[in-house]
Amino acid sequence: MGRTPFEELLHRVNNLLGTIEIQAEVAAADDTVEAYRAALALIVASARRTGAEAARLRGAGERGD
Repeated sequence: MGRTPFEELLHRVNNLLGTIEIQAEVAAADDTVEAYRAALALIVASARRTGAEAARLRGAGERGD
């Protein structure tokens, strides 16, 4: 049985939060400008994927998929 669009969105948001937490911890442990930049790049990429998935799920919900 598949996830509902709401469950899928919750899953994606949870993944985004995990990415933020882990990347912040990794960057802080390394404590270099390069580490912080790399962490931010990964966080931004994850946020964009989550936003795109939210838009896709919103569209699916509006169409009744």
